[in-house]
Amino acid sequence: MDPTALSVSLMNNLVSLPSHELHRYLGSRLVSESEVEFCVWSPTVDCVQIYIEGREDQKPLALQKQDGGYHVGAMDSVGAGTCYYCSFDGGPKRPDPASRLQPNGVHGPSQIVNREFAWSDSDWQGVPRHSLVIYELHIGAFTEAGTFRAAAARLDELLDLGITAIELMPIADCAGRWNWGYDGVCLFAPNRNYGTTDDLKFLIDAAHAKGLAVILDVVYNHLGPEGNYLGDAGPYLSPRHHTVWGAAPNFDDPQHGFGLRRFFIANAMNWLEEYHFDGLRVDAIHCMKDDSECHVVTELSQVVRAWSTLTKRSAVLIAETNVFDPEILCPISSGGSDFDAQWCDDFLHSVFAIVRPGEHLCHRRYESGLDLDQTLRTGYLHEATLREERGRVHADASADAGGLIYSIQHHDFIGNHPLGKRLHQLTSVETQRAASALLLLLPSIPMLFMGEEFCCENPFQFFVDFEDNDLQTAVIEGRKREYPQHDWATGRLPTDAAAFYDSKIGSVLNGDGEMRAWYRELLANRKRWIASGILQQQHLLVDSRIDNGIFVLCYQNTVSFLTVAVRLSVLGHRNDTCDFTASGELVMDSCPDRTSLLQLLPNHAKIFLQEGT
Repeated sequence: MDPTALSVSLMNNLVSLPSHELHRYLGSRLVSESEVEFCVWSPTVDCVQIYIEGREDQKPLALQKQDGGYHVGAMDSVGAGTCYYCSFDGGPKRPDPASRLQPNGVHGPSQIVNREFAWSDSDWQGVPRHSLVIYELHIGAFTEAGTFRAAAARLDELLDLGITAIELMPIADCAGRWNWGYDGVCLFAPNRNYGTTDDLKFLIDAAHAKGLAVILDVVYNHLGPEGNYLGDAGPYLSPRHHTVWGAAPNFDDPQHGFGLRRFFIANAMNWLEEYHFDGLRVDAIHCMKDDSECHVVTELSQVVRAWSTLTKRSAVLIAETNVFDPEILCPISSGGSDFDAQWCDDFLHSVFAIVRPGEHLCHRRYESGLDLDQTLRTGYLHEATLREERGRVHADASADAGGLIYSIQHHDFIGNHPLGKRLHQLTSVETQRAASALLLLLPSIPMLFMGEEFCCENPFQFFVDFEDNDLQTAVIEGRKREYPQHDWATGRLPTDAAAFYDSKIGSVLNGDGEMRAWYRELLANRKRWIASGILQQQHLLVDSRIDNGIFVLCYQNTVSFLTVAVRLSVLGHRNDTCDFTASGELVMDSCPDRTSLLQLLPNHAKIFLQEGT
């Protein structure tokens, strides 16, 4: 094939291509069964060559350099399954920066894939924000097989529980056989340990068929420390900004920042458009260093919203902000970033400060009782924007609860403990029952972590499988430095294979069936009460008795009263009962038949409903 015989799109100037379309052309793309086009962004390189694996005697294809730093070319006698390398100015053979699959790992060649798929979700409309109940999971640990297709086989279990969306921890390919996912280096390639590109599409298509949305955790604040060859391809990595986890993207480079931002935004669009993900959870946006006039987080939102308008396909944008960001949910016209929701860990850590005072699973310090009271009233405790330092605030007004994602445990909360212990293991089953009632009957978006609903006894430990011995040592020592408050002497090494295998959650049949039934009933009532109009932020008053650890959510509209009374306490600290006030019928009791109607034990929840005529 004549390498100059390019499609119209590649012949045109890719710089002028809308950002939401660029992903369609980056990397390798089949144009027929035996013809492939290549497009590589490499602005500081003069010559990009394509080497076909297994054809050592064949002359490499030299791509043509276009404006904007894009190198393009075409080749025949290749097709789906063919593997290839890129070479930059005659340097070592490297994976394609936009590789769609790395079948032999991140150090090996990239594979040409057929991007077409027989989707059956054309009628899928997504899940509205107010109906989101998110279930965070790690593909490798969610099932024994640890694959996309195996995960699809457990979807009915989640649907029966009352889950409406699953959130996958990062799947961009990274070094080794297992990893949490935050060390991705081949950003367009699903982790080959979990399956193929079609396997991932099968999972998402199956989820949509059952009415489940699928959200993907993406990492744009750093690249992993092993297998990161993007620096060979051009100015992908920042010389000014750094993170403790790996090299930072060069978003604000004066000359090449525009192209680099388009590359990362193209990655986001690739997950949304090609794989039909329903949304993205953008990891640690406060660590996405960008001194440009328009922050890349905001630019990402602009592109996604424009694409949604054109295609009539909605996309949920979730920010992991670590602390509340008052601007992230605001419209772009008002100086915000127009995200739909943000993680708010103040709730989680405020609960933990009551049930395990003095033990901290993050760098911030929380006060027992007082902090949970403020969080319930205003939504958060700590505040910052993308360009500000984080700090504690005393807010006078409440945040939009519908844009806050709360949990009582997630991957960081569990995995940052030396033994990867879950909430019920650090406290008690009764504590988790009480805390879950508070979580699931607030107007915020609730998120569960896999196995939580049946009190999974397996830990969720931090695990990596780097090949470099020095890097393994650095990870072990880095964990100790990052969380010096813990005793790591008895903790599992993250480089130990058992740290991964022991973290698989196992079957729901091996778990606590009563806890699962409790969660299932809470979620069914949540759905019912949202639909009836009573479980809404404007109907909520909070009544806290901090000395006794009692927190009461009082919902009242013109026809109904809903009371969620929860008492939290240090395990074994006290066994007395405390009185409280509520009206209506007792509909749920986490410790049934152990107290009189209007009394609470430590770590106890009761829910009352009075409906008018």
